[in-house]
Amino acid sequence: MIAVERHSMTRMIFGIAALLGFSIAPCAPSQAEILILQTAAERQPIACEDRDVVIRADDQRYTISGKCRSLILEGDRNIVSIGLASGATLTVSGSQNQVYWTERSQAPSVVDAGSGNRIEPLDGARPRR
Repeated sequence: MIAVERHSMTRMIFGIAALLGFSIAPCAPSQAEILILQTAAERQPIACEDRDVVIRADDQRYTISGKCRSLILEGDRNIVSIGLASGATLTVSGSQNQVYWTERSQAPSVVDAGSGNRIEPLDGARPRR
């Protein structure tokens, strides 16, 4: 009986939302919009156009091309060069990581939650002021 009532209630909520012009859908990005790297780095640049990037690795070197929306780096002693979209965010945890970014219009928002990390623009990519 309770399962039937819950089902009916769910249908009623979705029906009212549809009548009011609302869409009830998850707001989280789809898996296709997130690039997750956990294995040994490839020798070729990794394309990232308009995606979020998550790296969970130690002692790796990544070159990520394109205009990434964000980078979350979890690990130690990684070297990452990444192309960023305007307004991107960089979040680095762990220690002794080196992150070099390119984005010519504005600097990314940076959160360094680790120790001994180096996060700076790649040579020649200093944002305009």
